[in-house]
Amino acid sequence: MGPLRLSAFGLTLGLVTGLDFSSTLMMAVASQHIQGGVNATPSDYLYAVSAYAAAAVLMNMLLDQIARRITYKRFTMASLVVFVLGAILCAEAGSPTGLIVGKTVEGLGAGGLFAASRILVQLLTAPAERAPLLLRFGLGSFGLLAVTPWLTGIFLDEIGWRAVFLFQAVIALPVLALVALTYPRRGPRDPHPPVSTLDWPAALSAAAGALVLLHTLQEMRYTRFFSTPHMPLMAAAGLALLLFCAWRLHRHQDPWIDPSRLLGRRYLYGLGFYTLYYLLSAIWAYLLPTLTQSGLGLTFRTTSMLLSVSGTVSAIGAVVLTLCMAMVFRKRRVIAAGLVVYACAAMLLSQRLMPGAPDYALVPVVLLEGLTPVLLMIQVASMTYLDLPVEDFAHAYQFKNVCKQIASATGTGLASMWMQEGAATHRTHLVEHVTRFEPALQQGGGLSALDLAQLSQEVDRQATLLAGMDLLHGFALVCVLIAAFVLVQKSFR
Repeated sequence: MGPLRLSAFGLTLGLVTGLDFSSTLMMAVASQHIQGGVNATPSDYLYAVSAYAAAAVLMNMLLDQIARRITYKRFTMASLVVFVLGAILCAEAGSPTGLIVGKTVEGLGAGGLFAASRILVQLLTAPAERAPLLLRFGLGSFGLLAVTPWLTGIFLDEIGWRAVFLFQAVIALPVLALVALTYPRRGPRDPHPPVSTLDWPAALSAAAGALVLLHTLQEMRYTRFFSTPHMPLMAAAGLALLLFCAWRLHRHQDPWIDPSRLLGRRYLYGLGFYTLYYLLSAIWAYLLPTLTQSGLGLTFRTTSMLLSVSGTVSAIGAVVLTLCMAMVFRKRRVIAAGLVVYACAAMLLSQRLMPGAPDYALVPVVLLEGLTPVLLMIQVASMTYLDLPVEDFAHAYQFKNVCKQIASATGTGLASMWMQEGAATHRTHLVEHVTRFEPALQQGGGLSALDLAQLSQEVDRQATLLAGMDLLHGFALVCVLIAAFVLVQKSFR
């Protein structure tokens, strides 16, 4: 490829990846508006989120087998078409069932885009050739992720919740055209063609197991895990289905994901750090909008702008780091520094959680948080796959993205559960201090219904802020402990 074609190809790879990232982010940022638009209960909405994640898990497992049959270019183009169809179905949904169907289709389209793009970079380039491609890849993916929250805020305020999905469909169309124009037209034939069957019992068990397990994890937002036998049994059923899938794959001649190729110590440590990062980022992604809107009373558009500032920092940092990658040594220390930065962002946010705090007080928080993907995720990525041969990279990246989906669902569920428990505890303590000796309660005639509603709302707001502070302190402590572990261990260098 010439320089212009190379730049267009790398940017297109990043934009394809950014579609997957942005669709997940927009679903999280606009959750309340979408839920109200289709009259969905919290459980119905969770099924839509879980259906997307389960479909994404399935496509990550099938990716290599399908792409080896039809090429990665055709797989990407077909996935984008399915993604557009799913986004249109979501935009036209008038009921929770329609939203669930649309998100399932969208997950089938978007679920494999990130892995397919990253695997293609690895397959097409020698190690010395990857830096220019990865530079443009990072610019496209992080750049799209930076503008997505800002555009989401505008569309929701000006048009409505359906515009969120219509935007996803519209922006995917030029990306589809870029894939057709910039991706390589042909490549060498696969010396190891896939076997004749995809083993559909394993595929169905993987899809069902991922759906059941991820929905159970998501349901922790509203239900304690051990409060009833239902949730532990559902989680056990999901794990059993996934274990059945693993058993089938173990016996398969050419499995979608072959764990026997992925037992290297460096890869397993990298996978562990990946999982921890996605767990922490899911907790943060749940906390920040919850605390800014429910706790501080900031508008949806203001929260979206803060998220865009964080994404912009990540995009700039990814470009700078890629240009300077050869000068970054002692990557363990960089990863540890990233975890400390995450801890500082959490502690700074906890100090800003005061009633009446202005929106600009949160800018330093999102600036710090925006550095964490650069210091953590990109550094882990640069070390995890060093010992893997090229032919095993597809298996490794597929499995990594499956772990990503599960870790993200777990982090969201845990954050919601801890917030609910903390808010309930603090609400009880706050109510104990609302006695007849309060000045407001000693006015003649007592409080009106409006006054009581305002008092209850203020108690809820204070309980949310206090619970958020507790969770942020714990978040910072965990980050510091992981940073210490990163520095002392010797297996991931």
